[in-house]
Order: sequence, then structure tokens, then C-alpha cells
Amino acid sequence: MADQDAGHDSTAPARGGDTDEASPQRLQILDITADLARRLDFETVAQRIVDAVTAVTDFRVATVTVREGDRCRRAATAGLADGRVGMLTPFEHWTALLDPAWRCGAISYLVPPEAPAQWADVPDIPPSDDPDAWTAEHGLILTLLDGDDDIVGFLTVDEPRSGRLPDAATIETLEVFARQAQVAFVNARLYALANAQAATMAQLFEVAKTMATTSDLDEVVPRIVAAVRDRLDAYEVTLVRAMGGSAEIRRCRGNDVTTLTVPITGPLRLLADALRETGSLLIDDVTDRRDLARWLTRGTRTLMVAGKVEHDELAVALSVSADRPAAFGERDAAFLDGLLDITVVAIRNANLYEEVRFAAERDALTGLRNRRVFWSTLHDALGDASHRHPLAVAIVDIDDFKQVNDRHGHDVGDRALRHVAARLESGIRETDSAFRIGGEEFVLVMPNTSAEGARTVLDRIGQSVKRSRLDLPALTISAGVAVAPHDAVTADELFSASDAALYRAKRAGKDRTEFAGAARR
Repeated sequence: MADQDAGHDSTAPARGGDTDEASPQRLQILDITADLARRLDFETVAQRIVDAVTAVTDFRVATVTVREGDRCRRAATAGLADGRVGMLTPFEHWTALLDPAWRCGAISYLVPPEAPAQWADVPDIPPSDDPDAWTAEHGLILTLLDGDDDIVGFLTVDEPRSGRLPDAATIETLEVFARQAQVAFVNARLYALANAQAATMAQLFEVAKTMATTSDLDEVVPRIVAAVRDRLDAYEVTLVRAMGGSAEIRRCRGNDVTTLTVPITGPLRLLADALRETGSLLIDDVTDRRDLARWLTRGTRTLMVAGKVEHDELAVALSVSADRPAAFGERDAAFLDGLLDITVVAIRNANLYEEVRFAAERDALTGLRNRRVFWSTLHDALGDASHRHPLAVAIVDIDDFKQVNDRHGHDVGDRALRHVAARLESGIRETDSAFRIGGEEFVLVMPNTSAEGARTVLDRIGQSVKRSRLDLPALTISAGVAVAPHDAVTADELFSASDAALYRAKRAGKDRTEFAGAARR
């Protein structure tokens, strides 16, 4: 099972499997989730998730399916000969399988063989009399939820290598990956919002300059502290930014700045709730508030806090403390509240600057970094290249891309570009970089990679590009590779050598990789 077509009703889930590899699995999961957190394109994240699921867990097959209104679209697969990415299924056929009796985790459902589900991919698994054996009719579905707990998609797995039903530890591991898919939805939406904001960046930037003279958050805090100290006899100034269930705290005492991240629980939760209700708080003598003692610097007597609420939750808070009781009055509180408004604008401007800078470095269609960043990256990478640590550069081109646009339209052409970009990015290491430098042309920069290493990478990516997709025509890629310092020592020479190799690949029949070294043989 990887996607399904219909079904409802019947029995409860069973158990099985082993947990001997739980500890190394968790370490590998941490590495994978850290990598996923840096990704913004959902298609890429979805592919990384299913690849990670089949690498880390007992299951050979995994799919991610995205909800689009009243239907669902398969977004990524791993372990299937025919991935059928793009396949559509009715959303109601999925919800029919979410029987509470089959729930086996927080967001997991183990669908039993008795359920009348018609799976799109049925594995060849021989029948067994063992009640804990996984059968061809079993299904394991994990729901993907948004912030409002609405279903936005599904992660499904199949074909356990052990042939056994999953145990609780395996379910927990799978739910970790499912939650990463949920985060990908949020990130994709934020990325889309950042692109929309970039369109009006010029106008907003002029407004931002009148509200704050810096676009660097690290410079905002010292300016806030200076403004407070010009007005108040402050013992300590603290800026707090809420981030979900945690808070980033920057404490400034004298010339020392301390940054820490803590969970918003216990007394901090009560303080946040109070600020959410009243907007400000003035405590004349904190010795009356023993619950706050562990969060305050020793010597603090007066505490004054102003908070800004967004979406009914505390977003930013600014606090000032003094080493004597009743140090501040109502006018001081009003000043702090006004300063907080300016601080919020400065933080927003800094965040907007970062978003716009990111958008300026990325290709809007594929999310890959652009030509300008490529040349900068290449120059930097060449500085570390040597015969022991060669640098491979591959120019990759989609074969006959003009025919794709002419025959199928530019919308399909755009999807083809995104498909190839996702395969390029998912097929390289974290130390490598992928770029779109124009049209259907991409570049990979691979430090510490030989010609043979580059061939292995490109062969794998080429096969991944060919993976069946119902929404795209058949695609192939050609590539030209040059390696520094063997083939060239400057950026221009290395690029030209790669380009010449790509030209030979096209002349030789396409769907292949050629190397600059071949020109000397």
C-alpha cells in the first residue's frame, strides 16, 4: 500500500517488529530533521522525507500525498518502481480509512486486511498464518496536519523488511517524519509570503528607514538598550521574542549581552498570559514574586515589562529592571510601551530584509540559488580546491526542453523545471550546491569530488529525473563536468570546460554525461 482508492470499516491494529536499532536511528533522524529544517521547497522536502523513511525505518516503500481541496495528489515516493508522482485520489477515500479503531499512534492508522480498501500499489507479499505478519492488504497511514489540526496530506509506508507489523517505537519514528512534512507545509507558505513581500520591498524599505536605521537585528538590541538608558536608571534590559513554545531571551546588563532560549512554561507562561491580557506589567518589588526569582538577575527589585500580542499570543516583550524598589512610574511604563512599538517595527524590518535578501539570491520558479550566487560560490570553492581535494563543476541541461514547452505548454515546462531542480537538490550532499543559471540550464558545484564521484552523482540524478510522473512528459538530462585543478584553475576556465563537455554530450546523443578530461584524450 502507498496510496488507496476506497475503503472503510473493521478491526484493530496488531503489533510486531524489534527496536534494537532505536538509538542509532534516533541519531540519524536528528541529522535528517536538521537538514529538512533548512529546506523551503515542499516537493524537495517530501522526497527527502520518503527517502529518509525507507533508509531509517523497517519499511521499503514510502509516499507523501498532498491534499488539494477534495482530492489528493501524490507528491513523492521511495521504493516503488513506478512512483506515479502526480496521481490523484479522492480525499474522501482517505478519510474513510481513518477509523478510530485502527488508530495506533497520535496521527497513525494501521488499516487491517479486512478493510475493503483498494490500494493503488499492492506489493507481492505471500500470505501468512502469523497474526503479526504484514500482508499485502495491510496499510499504515499517517495524517499530516496544519496549525489548526486540519488534514493537509498523508505519509504512507509499506513492505516492512522484517515482514512484521510495526511496533510502538517504529510508529513513533514515522510520526517524527510526518511532523517534518507538516513543518514543510508551513515553510512553503512562509516562503510564498516572503516572495509576495519582496514585490513591494522598495516601498516598504523607505518606510522601514523612517522607523529604524538598521536592518540588522544584532544592531537593534544595543540601540534599544541605549534608548532605555537615556531615559531610565536601568539595571538590566531584556528583549524577549516568542517562538512557538519557546522564547529567545537577550539580556543586557552593563556591556554584557547574554542570549538564551528557554521553554515558555511555569512562571514564564503565567507572565506571558498576563502580558497577553494587559499589554504591560509593573512590579514595584519582585521580592513579592518568588515564582519569578529564577528568571531574574540577582539584585533585581523593580521589574517593568511591555508586551506585543500577535494572533492572540505574546510575540515580543521588552523588560527593564532596577536594583531598587518602586524605581519606575506610569510615565516610564508608557515610554517602554512606545519603545516596544518601535522595537517591533525594527524586528519586522530586519526579518523583511532577510526575506528579501533570500529572495534576491533564489530563482523564483525553482527555489535554487541563481547565477550571481553561483559565481560567488564557485570563486570561494576554488580557493580550497587541490589535487587531493578536487572541485567538480557540472553544467546540467534538460534535453529537448523547447519541445516540452512547444508541445505541452509553459505550465508543464515550469513543472518540468521544478521537477529537475528538486531532483538535483535531493541528489547532492549537504556540502554541494545546486543553481539555476538560466532557462533549462543548471549547475552543480561539488567540493572534494573527483570525476568518478561526479559521474556517480549525475547517474543517480539522471535516473531520478526519469522517474514516472503522470503530470509530466518523459524527461532526460545531459551534463558536462570539469574538475579543478585537473581541467582548469580559474572560474571562467572551469565553467568553459564544463560547457564544452556539455556540448559534446548533446552532440553524442543526449541523456549522458561527458567530462572535460575527455577532450585531451
